[in-house]
Amino acid sequence: MVDHCFHHSSAGTPSASVASVPARSEDPTWAHARAVPNAKNNTICLYCNKLIKGGGITRLKYHLAGIRGQVEPCKVVSSDIRFQMKQMIEDLKKSKQTKKRIQSEIGNPYGDPFDVDDDEEEEEEDEVRNVEKTQKTPPQTLGKRKSRGKDVDTDIGQIRAKKKIKSYFAPRTTPGAQPSIRSALATKATIDNAKMSVARWWYHSNVPFYASQSPYYQPMIDSIAAIGSGFKGPSFYELRGPLLKNVVHEVNDFLLDIKNDWKVYGCSVMSDGWTNQKQQPIMNFLVYCPRGAMFLKSIDTSGLTKDAETLFNIFDSVVQEIGVEYIVQLITDNASTYKKAGKKLQQKYGTLFWSPCAAHCIDLMLENIANPRWFPLVDEAIKKAKKITKFIYNHGVVLDLMRQDFTNGRELCRPAITRFANNFLSLQSILRFKKELRQMFTCDKWLSCPHAKTTIGKEISKIVLEDYSFWSQCKNIVNVSEPLVRVLHLVDGDEKPAMGYLYEAMDKAKEEIKRRLKNKVSLYGNYIRVIDARWDKQLHSPLHAASCFLNLAIYFRPSFKRQNEVQRGLLSTLMRLIPDPDIQDKISSQLDEYKRSIGDFGTSLAIHQRERLNPGKH
Repeated sequence: MVDHCFHHSSAGTPSASVASVPARSEDPTWAHARAVPNAKNNTICLYCNKLIKGGGITRLKYHLAGIRGQVEPCKVVSSDIRFQMKQMIEDLKKSKQTKKRIQSEIGNPYGDPFDVDDDEEEEEEDEVRNVEKTQKTPPQTLGKRKSRGKDVDTDIGQIRAKKKIKSYFAPRTTPGAQPSIRSALATKATIDNAKMSVARWWYHSNVPFYASQSPYYQPMIDSIAAIGSGFKGPSFYELRGPLLKNVVHEVNDFLLDIKNDWKVYGCSVMSDGWTNQKQQPIMNFLVYCPRGAMFLKSIDTSGLTKDAETLFNIFDSVVQEIGVEYIVQLITDNASTYKKAGKKLQQKYGTLFWSPCAAHCIDLMLENIANPRWFPLVDEAIKKAKKITKFIYNHGVVLDLMRQDFTNGRELCRPAITRFANNFLSLQSILRFKKELRQMFTCDKWLSCPHAKTTIGKEISKIVLEDYSFWSQCKNIVNVSEPLVRVLHLVDGDEKPAMGYLYEAMDKAKEEIKRRLKNKVSLYGNYIRVIDARWDKQLHSPLHAASCFLNLAIYFRPSFKRQNEVQRGLLSTLMRLIPDPDIQDKISSQLDEYKRSIGDFGTSLAIHQRERLNPGKH
């Protein structure tokens, strides 16, 4: 195609406006530019008409690839051609490096013949040399090859041609990628028919829709398309037999890689108790490391008494199975028997921590705030809120009235992590829709509704319209609970490791509660005491302080004022996890560089990345 575009016309005269490209160059990049007459090495981009002075084909490639520094990038060229140019530039760099290496190995008294800039025909010389070496055969063999008309020069030419047409295209399924000829020529009806075939199988097999988001979905389609029509899918026997064994083998290899990471980075062991469909109590054990969480084993505890000694023996067996030297902490439920077993395990080994579940501890804080013995007004407000939501959601007419005319489809009851969090989230929703609820219970549709005349309907209407103390208490409760619910979402989410953020998050939650309650001890004092009782006696450990210390985004923040406190937690953690005093000394010297931001910690890149780096991965 390049020859057809740029060679002379059939009359044998060149075009008046376009200078013919030098015959020595067969680079496909010339298809995207034209040479400037009487101006050596000057080109004009066919897409943006930019004049590129000097540099010839090389600067043109940088222009089309969008690489700054050499020349201004082209803003019009397609993403596929840009990808192609980047690949060609990368190959040219590799070719130059190879030639320089060869020159340094064999020497060259005549200078550097490999120092090429515009002579692109030298790019494939390394591969040609390799072919010539592999094709050095005895004279009689060469004679036989020539007698059959297959000259060595022909093979070298084929290698050069293959190098020119090798894959310079982005993967077919990436955005803006070069499609295959067959897919590009496919009609809309053909594409729709293919999608319908997939959809029929999908619906007939009752496959969940989210399965289309699997990372293996598109590669499966690509592999089938690469074979073409006539491919017969795996049979029932293959899926349940050899293919399943192969996948199990792959998964085991992957799990082995994760287990090897435990030896390098350490891990956290998590215990989770639940009851299966047969009402059997099951205890699951999972192991977490920077590569992710991995299921370890399940233990049926239906025949066991869950006292401290029994739980200790179970935990001890899991620790020995993994290796105590690789475990940083054991995380369990916060019940008293679990706490005793965890503390006993911590005393036995001395190099690991026992930690209660953070989500469970924060949920217990919310439970204490809703306890009628300590906060009767909070309990009363929650009971009234439950009455309101239960009445609305148990009567379809009232629920439809609320959704259609007042909340625009939004709900009062919101799904939450725990039962107590759900109570407080419902209070938040009721307070948010206070105006709409009051309007609903005074509108004509409600007044004409038969439920408005019932005893319970009148009671709910009275709470919403006349109980001002209820709304005041709702506002007070939301001011206290909202910061804690935010922390609960943090520790129970998967977006980032919570350990490095929990220490500061709890501090911020308490400060936020004080601010919302006007910094009056008489208003916030009892709530803060409940939170501190759970935080200081159960949840907080030196690990949280150490994680906060090593979280660059928090430790170097100007507003953070607890550097000394978190440093003490770090030192306490080091003394437990690393008993070797020599290693402790090395870490201490590095910590000094860390605190003072010197050495590698003081580079502009390190400072710039403080807010962006994941504290669990740096």
